[in-house]
Amino acid sequence: MMEFQPIKVATGSSDEEGRLVLLDGRLIAVIVRLDDEAHGAARGQWSLEAGFNGVDSVKPPLFANLQSAERWIEMQIV
Repeated sequence: MMEFQPIKVATGSSDEEGRLVLLDGRLIAVIVRLDDEAHGAARGQWSLEAGFNGVDSVKPPLFANLQSAERWIEMQIV
């Protein structure tokens, strides 16, 4: 079972709202909501900051919401 636990992430910008992504109690990813104005049209979307055990990519997509992040992460761990 995948769960998203809220956490603040020290990114050095206003992008602080994060989620620890756990699968069966194990950390598999950290995602952060893009909030800084510098992100332009991407503002409000979620970005993969760190991935573990196959949840990593050279250029992961941005996610419109947590559900789309969950679907992408599930595809990475299959």
